[in-house]
Amino acid sequence: MVQVVGLSSLNRLKQMAIFCKVIECGSMRAAAQELGMTPSAVSQHLSQLEKEIDVPLVYRSTRKISLSEAGKRYYQHGKKMLMAAEDAEDAINEVKHSLEGELRISAPVGLASRPLAKAFKNILNSNKGLRLTILAQDKSIDLVSEQIDIAIRIGEPEESSFIYHPLGILQKGIYASPSYLSNHSNPVIPKDLCEHLWLGFLRNDDFSEVSITHASNESFQYVPECRMRFNDLNVLAGHVQEGFGMAILPEQEVRHLVESGSLIRVLPEWKSKEHKIYALTIDRKHSYKINAAMKELKDYFKE
Repeated sequence: MVQVVGLSSLNRLKQMAIFCKVIECGSMRAAAQELGMTPSAVSQHLSQLEKEIDVPLVYRSTRKISLSEAGKRYYQHGKKMLMAAEDAEDAINEVKHSLEGELRISAPVGLASRPLAKAFKNILNSNKGLRLTILAQDKSIDLVSEQIDIAIRIGEPEESSFIYHPLGILQKGIYASPSYLSNHSNPVIPKDLCEHLWLGFLRNDDFSEVSITHASNESFQYVPECRMRFNDLNVLAGHVQEGFGMAILPEQEVRHLVESGSLIRVLPEWKSKEHKIYALTIDRKHSYKINAAMKELKDYFKE
């Protein structure tokens, strides 16, 4: 005998969805904006839910809300039910061979510009209902509070409970503009680099030190004294294009500048240290659109 879900059960599912949205947004006001409701309506639904199950789910303060122990468990199970509902919608989208809704991605500034535009070009052109939100910043952000579906990062992944997805390898190179090389000569051997003007990155990392190796296993290391330094790789690349000096830049992020003739790779037969490009997702089980986006990213970086 088929049992029909009653109105009270449907109302409970609605309350559960509002509760989960409040937790994800961090406040009732933010959840109300996301849901298109008034803060008082959100508060009433949450209070009614707590009254019906006879247990407090959140502790309220003037600035924020925090979960009770019962609230933590209720959120975990409630989220699973909501994800099951999303899976049902994803199944319909898969049958229709289309992707719809918002996809939120965070990435370093350089990768978020030209590389991501190329990676997602086909999927966006083929799915008019898909909306892409990209948060471009070099500092890591909180995937949960920012509701990030896919976080793209470079380097060695830190310990976390998130799911790791290898995407490819980032290779660095030494670049200069044609005008700079015509005025200062093109280096022939690594030691020639010491005689040149340098632009650098503000962070003290692998983009501030020349460390290159040759196929013959010969290596060269040099820490240049930079005449100009920047906290953004795109700004750094722009000043290199204007002929102010040489710089270490990621290949993927300046490839279009090399193809257009704006930049020239210096000592191209010498290779720098490789860095991993990877993605993080919150859950192991992904929606249809996240799986489709991950496939586009892996195909792009594999090339």
